[in-house]
Amino acid sequence: MRKKKTLAIFGLAILLCGVFSGVAVASEVVKFGGSTLGGDFGYPSPYAFYPRGMGYIYMSFCFDTLTWKDETGVIPWLADSWEMSDDGKTWTFHLHEGIKWHDGEPFTADDVKFTFDYMKEHPRPKWFKSFKHIDHVDVVDDYTVVIHLKNPVADFLVCIAGDVPIFPKHIWDGVGDPKQFKGKEAVIGTGPFRLAEYNKEEGYYLWEANEEYFKGKPLVDELISMKVSDTALALKTGHLDEASFWRKDIDVVAEFEGNPDFKIIEAPGYWVLQIIFNCEKYPTNITEFRHAIAYGINRSEIIQKVVHGGAIPANPGILQPGIEWYNPDLPGYEHNVTRANEIIDALNFTDSDGDGIREYPTGEEMEFELITIDKFSREAELIKSQLREVGIKINVKSMDKSTVDTILKEGNFFLAINGHGGCSYPDILEAPDWPAGTYHNDSYDSIFEEQATTMDSEERKQLVYQLQGTIADDLPVYALYHPKRWAIYKPEKLDTWFYTKNGIAHGIPYELNKLVFTGEEAPTPATPMATTMSTTTPIPKPPGFEATFAIVGLLAVAYLFLRKRGQ
Repeated sequence: MRKKKTLAIFGLAILLCGVFSGVAVASEVVKFGGSTLGGDFGYPSPYAFYPRGMGYIYMSFCFDTLTWKDETGVIPWLADSWEMSDDGKTWTFHLHEGIKWHDGEPFTADDVKFTFDYMKEHPRPKWFKSFKHIDHVDVVDDYTVVIHLKNPVADFLVCIAGDVPIFPKHIWDGVGDPKQFKGKEAVIGTGPFRLAEYNKEEGYYLWEANEEYFKGKPLVDELISMKVSDTALALKTGHLDEASFWRKDIDVVAEFEGNPDFKIIEAPGYWVLQIIFNCEKYPTNITEFRHAIAYGINRSEIIQKVVHGGAIPANPGILQPGIEWYNPDLPGYEHNVTRANEIIDALNFTDSDGDGIREYPTGEEMEFELITIDKFSREAELIKSQLREVGIKINVKSMDKSTVDTILKEGNFFLAINGHGGCSYPDILEAPDWPAGTYHNDSYDSIFEEQATTMDSEERKQLVYQLQGTIADDLPVYALYHPKRWAIYKPEKLDTWFYTKNGIAHGIPYELNKLVFTGEEAPTPATPMATTMSTTTPIPKPPGFEATFAIVGLLAVAYLFLRKRGQ
């Protein structure tokens, strides 16, 4: 009997704790991933992450920058404040005091100087291109550092201060080949998480919370990213707590609408899909011929049939509509078969034998290979049928992304379909970033350099408008659409997800800003939590918290009394 009484009392205590607290016990692990977020994005060190948006984001969980961005714009991070000189060439940063590296060593201005000096000596041009503007860095004291530029940089607080990960001098000093430097030491940063596990083959990452993070202990104890074969199913079955969707996933997103267990947030894609022309090969080197192809493409049909309305027609000037730099007064090349045929006729490309395919003046059929990756093969097939209406024969060839990137870089193509992000900042307009490596225009390059150093925002906007106008007129690429993007998550796990204004760093469109997991203004969790590329909700001290433990104490006294009587 005594044993039964004891079990009953402790059962009642547990029940009362639950009733008075009104809070369910949090899951220890929260996960995110799927077809968009999940997968291998390289080892998350400053030099080994893959030069894609997700690669940078994963690296940013371990490493911090001088500034960062939230939903509204640039905010202080490793630096509490800063000043800019009148000429825009000198920036003085006042660092937050008391920050420690993951191994417990103190973070100081020497680490900032070392990072900039090291990255100048070991450039990583595929990502940190803005280093070309840096002249030198001076240390004033342990918490003050001055960055001197060769010329003003309009987006300095975003593309340099907010993009360059600061890494520790005491670890990296003496590292000769940073790309091959991997292992635990290579990912020691000041960030909110430490990398605990990485599996390249499985595309699996596990991060553990940095409990001494200078912005406060993260809202989750563990963060996990993983691949799944069916993202929507993984959400519904609890294998994922958050996932990202875009383009034609609009149909999947509709399945979650009205479901009280999930929330959906939508944002611009800050990404563009383009048809890319080789501007050095005949006849795609003829501007009027590129115009004709643009008129022959029906972008609205592509958006409806391929992505089911999950995109908007793209700005021919590449930048995303709705941002401050967007030029709304550009030609759209709306689908016009008549106009396309008129242009091609004037170029003397005619169908002399009546088989529906035009010939060059020399008699050969006008036939092109259109290369793309598998993900965009449906768009390519539609373009193939659309251009057949203007007498152009297209053969679609799908390849893996790395192969397409190599072909574009080498210029061994006529037409290609590919896409890229970063469409929220003017720096993406630098040729050949589109990629439009076969397009050369000295005047365009001069305007680009001028806008990049123009500190007056209105003057700069007019220059950026000119750049977009040149792209729309010369048409080295024809922008097809800007996809929409959605995040679906379980609010019971974590309800702090958001999209960063103009994208993370210099335009990464995902919802994985480290602020989601740090939640500076959120209550400190009362119990341990974890995440797998998703997160758990912070558990504040609930109403009735003290009363609950008072009752538990009384029950404990009762237990001791009964035990004594039983003796």
